[in-house]
Amino acid sequence: FCVMQPLTYYFMDDILKFGGNLPEGAVIEMPLPSSAEVMASVLSQLNTVGVLLMIVATMGSINDEQKNGSLTLLLVRPIFYINYVSSKIISQSVLLIFSFLCGYALSYYYTIVLFSSVAIDVVLQSALIYSLYVLFIVTIVIFTSALLNNSGAIAIVNVLFLGGLSIVSSWLTEILKYSPTRLSSFASAIVMNEETNGLVGCVIVTLCVTVALHIGTAMIVKKKRG
Repeated sequence: FCVMQPLTYYFMDDILKFGGNLPEGAVIEMPLPSSAEVMASVLSQLNTVGVLLMIVATMGSINDEQKNGSLTLLLVRPIFYINYVSSKIISQSVLLIFSFLCGYALSYYYTIVLFSSVAIDVVLQSALIYSLYVLFIVTIVIFTSALLNNSGAIAIVNVLFLGGLSIVSSWLTEILKYSPTRLSSFASAIVMNEETNGLVGCVIVTLCVTVALHIGTAMIVKKKRG
């Protein structure tokens, strides 16, 4: 769905003309956004529908194995709990980050073709920052997957937590300056060549929280196994 954003912006006049039930003779001319604005809107779209899809794709990582008993069979072997959790986080992160990069690259291609060029360095920087955000989302969803037993509860808790934290962070920008959910805003700001004060601190906090959740997940799995 990332690819649809530049296409929708470019053909918006035609979409309104043929599907808007406008009166005869009515003319609507909408100014085309800049290429940077298009790329920022792609990240904004990912921050809503994309996050929901990531939650759905990841929420059964540990929970499903606990239910069908495969986790018990697996951990009978001499496997460190931290290594088991690491394998889950790495596999899900690689899959989702790769999917994100493919969609983002296609959006970048269509933005160049339909609008104008965007500096490749800022696109790569924004992709790197958003990839870290994807890693954070995967880690927290896997944490709740180990903590909770119901898939529906896992999805609801993550949607409410990530959505609520994102909203509160946008309101309390100074107090929650280093909130991990602000990474998506920083990624958009990089594309728009806007100020990114607090980015380094946000990255450090996100990495620390991710490591803590990683360790916490291993402890939960060990406790339930014991």
